Amino acid sequence: MNSKFTYPFLVAAMSSALCSTPVMAEDVMKFYGQANISLDNSDAKGPGRTEGTELKSNASRFGLKGSLDTTLANTSLIYQLEAEYKTVGENGDAATDPNQIYVREAYTGLNNKQFGKFRMGRLTTGYKSSYTKIDPWTDHVLQARQSGQQGASNLNSNYFNYAVEYVTPKFNGIQLNAHYSFLSDANTSALHNSGKLAAMEGGSASGFGVKYSKDGLRLTADYMNLESDNNPGATSATAARNGSSMQFTVQYKLGSGTTLAGLYEDATDINLGENIFAIVSQKIGKNGLLTASYGVNKASSDNAYSQTEDASTIGLGGKYMLTKKSAFVLGWSRYERGVEEVSTFTVGIDAKFGY
Repeated sequence: MNSKFTYPFLVAAMSSALCSTPVMAEDVMKFYGQANISLDNSDAKGPGRTEGTELKSNASRFGLKGSLDTTLANTSLIYQLEAEYKTVGENGDAATDPNQIYVREAYTGLNNKQFGKFRMGRLTTGYKSSYTKIDPWTDHVLQARQSGQQGASNLNSNYFNYAVEYVTPKFNGIQLNAHYSFLSDANTSALHNSGKLAAMEGGSASGFGVKYSKDGLRLTADYMNLESDNNPGATSATAARNGSSMQFTVQYKLGSGTTLAGLYEDATDINLGENIFAIVSQKIGKNGLLTASYGVNKASSDNAYSQTEDASTIGLGGKYMLTKKSAFVLGWSRYERGVEEVSTFTVGIDAKFGY
């Protein structure tokens, strides 16, 4: 063949072959983490707090997450593995301190823009993400979920184990989610590992929710049902029990940099009481944020924390962004339940990378 025509012919043939063969994209992977350290001073011992001054690691972590195109049309393989580590105190013998490092969220799944997202592993469910979206103080002493007594229950902490989840694509600002955690008949592991829920072993947990977000307004409604094999709350008034919980959140962002948000949760059926949380935040310039919050865990015969006294918490806080994600934090909170009164002052740095 004449070399004059050979090169264009080869280029055309290669182009045709490439167009007809699926081209796999490279793995889009992120290595991320944070050292979230604060100096906290409390005038008395309270929920999740030690009397005196304490240098504290607030869920410092590192992890890998990413996505990879698959042979399925318009579908990506997604994954995450995150571990929490201690950043203060001794770092030594695992036999004497087995909680030096532990796995947080860990999953694999598939994501399709048309059909939605499916994940399985150890997960943040829709119920929890509804809360964390409105509270800028998660993992600090000002958070509403502090020991389940400052305006949000243990359902808004940590993760559900042995879980599968499906999340729909957004349609006109609406998105649905559903999750199911289950163990085999012989498995007595915990469904969840936070607070009162950590004692619930075996069985299943399920939940679903709906989220709406458009033009600065965000609304969520979530439902959770627990069916553990051991049901500790059936024999103990201070334990969680099988049953259901409902939660609603609202958030509205104004053009002035002000954000208003609130949460209402009825967890009385699982013996964790009724919870209310409200917070207002105001941006100050490009890097500053001020917040004021109020939370209540109502006393009732269906509250493992208290049958006679409400718990109330007020909080004042500020953040100054050092980078796009890292911040200098400063805050004060006042917790009261009956004769128990705890004031806590916190100052620290939340240093993030890779987010």
